[in-house]
Amino acid sequence: MVEDSTMTVDEPGTRRWPGNLKSRISESKSDRIKEERSWDLSLLFLTGNQWLTYDENLRQYELTRPRRGQQTRVTVNLLLNVYRNILSRLSVAYPSTVVLPASPSPEDIVKAKSSEIALQYWWQAERVKDVVEKGIEHLLTCGTTAFHTFYDPEKKTVELEAISPYDIFFEPKVTCPDMSSWVALRRYHTKEELIEAYPDKRKEIEDSAETAEGVGDGSLENRVPKDRLEVFEFYWRDGHHAITLGNTYLFKEKEVPGGVFPVSIVRYTQIPMKLWGLGLIAPLIDLQWYFNKGRSQILQNVEMMGNPKWLIPKSAGVSSKAITNVAGEKVYYNMAGGKPEMIAPVPIPSYLIDNLRSLQAEIMDVAGVHSVTMGKRAVGVTSGKAINALAERDLSQLQITQSNIERGVRDIARCALVLMSKYYTESKMVSMMDNLGNVVWKELKGTHILDNPEVFIEAGSLFRHESGDRDQKILEMLQMGLIPPDEAMKELSFRTGNAQVAEKVQALSHAEDILDAAKRGFAVEIYNTDDIGAFKKVFGDYMKTEEYYELPPERQNYIADIFVSLETQGMPEEAYQQAMMMRKVFPRQPLPGGMKGMVMNAQAADSQMAQGQVMGEGMQNQQMAAALGNVDKLAKGAEALMPKVPNTMGGMG
Repeated sequence: MVEDSTMTVDEPGTRRWPGNLKSRISESKSDRIKEERSWDLSLLFLTGNQWLTYDENLRQYELTRPRRGQQTRVTVNLLLNVYRNILSRLSVAYPSTVVLPASPSPEDIVKAKSSEIALQYWWQAERVKDVVEKGIEHLLTCGTTAFHTFYDPEKKTVELEAISPYDIFFEPKVTCPDMSSWVALRRYHTKEELIEAYPDKRKEIEDSAETAEGVGDGSLENRVPKDRLEVFEFYWRDGHHAITLGNTYLFKEKEVPGGVFPVSIVRYTQIPMKLWGLGLIAPLIDLQWYFNKGRSQILQNVEMMGNPKWLIPKSAGVSSKAITNVAGEKVYYNMAGGKPEMIAPVPIPSYLIDNLRSLQAEIMDVAGVHSVTMGKRAVGVTSGKAINALAERDLSQLQITQSNIERGVRDIARCALVLMSKYYTESKMVSMMDNLGNVVWKELKGTHILDNPEVFIEAGSLFRHESGDRDQKILEMLQMGLIPPDEAMKELSFRTGNAQVAEKVQALSHAEDILDAAKRGFAVEIYNTDDIGAFKKVFGDYMKTEEYYELPPERQNYIADIFVSLETQGMPEEAYQQAMMMRKVFPRQPLPGGMKGMVMNAQAADSQMAQGQVMGEGMQNQQMAAALGNVDKLAKGAEALMPKVPNTMGGMG
């Protein structure tokens, strides 16, 4: 077997780390040269630099020099408004996350709501909306972006960043991001930063070549500050993670914590067998160039008609500087030599104006937006509902892109939850969310998200956690009668959103803790101030499980006694005693003192086992009733023997 020279081994029996990574990155760069030119052109056209040509010698786009007699150039940037409109549409409908329980059990419900509360806090604290908007900017211009979720040990927080396609590298020759066995993200750092972070690699860092101003192929990807080092962060599909400088490994990690793949690739328009996505601007470049050319021709014709040419006989004796644009100008000429005459140029043909209208309409069609979406009224449409319907149909073309973004956000949320459960401590969660942090931390630690998930993450624009969305949700719940007015007033005044959900999660978690203590044999106490409904739900659902019937009979009876007390909370004492004796549907329980009813119930049963059960349960109830009666008599006798206290107001009290 021939040993591969491009692989390195850390320890015997461990995974081989790939070598010669610099050449792999170079090959990946070569594969995407055409894509980078398209990205450069899209960005330049969007900024208004639309008279360009590609210089093969300089390997970059240069401003086209106008030919003689074609000095008039007009740039009407139709792309900018289309870009701003779609960017605002996608930003307004940006996805947020909801977490669904895998089952309706209280345990999974608490885990799902706790995970959602943690995501809501992280979403606001890390400004995830701003990062997603930055990623949408890369999608519209270049067609591809990546969201990188990672834990920052210095800040001790889970971070999120949007990566430009210029800084994303895949395995050479792949046709889909999922086919690539690794994904590399590029960053630029100074030598001082890298030496401070990796002091054991000081020599390799100092010997590395820095970026220099003006060096490169002229594309936008090489426009970085000078004196920087190019560092790559590799993520392999098998879980390995490394940071490299050239062919030197600065950092190695055998597995990403939690087993997640923290890089989510999102494309604006996916084309089969094409690695990179197609953006919004690239298909519009040719149409925009022809539109500018037509507009330039029209203005050039206007200038020619406003400044026509003159036919002046040489014998007229008119100076070359005699005819100017000055009003009321006097021109002297020789009558015998001939009179100067103006040549009126041919007016612009009407089909050129029609062509410009067609080009503008085609730009809107290719972009997927029309007059209604751009804030204009459609011709012949006056109804408000019809205008809204046209706008909705127009925006439905963005549904594929929205779905791609939602899949990316779903991956972001999954990675964030896994990393929070791995790195966040209970004290950090408490400092973030006070008492609720205890519940959230405990549930995150015990929740399966990747293998056999107990919660499912969905992304969509239905759940929003901004101020206006929270207030609107509270008002809708108030109108439907789901919350009382005082509760709605408190939520709106203190900007707490739907705080009762968090309170319910805490109550369910507390009930689970009490149930767990009861299962282990501890004596528990439940106070009147606790959420009795949450305790009923937790204890009632547990009594239906197989685990309950595997407990010792004494534990079963103890938990059943707790459940009966919860059911009769707030009722008279007689109701509790009756519920304790009548808590079973089978065997059928006679009323206290009803020996005749017990015998009749036993005779009505067909099987001897059922007769024995009825008689046995009846005797136990009779004994319990007799014991309660004896206790009641003793209490009354003791009360009768108590001496009477004289009443100072007269008589005996």
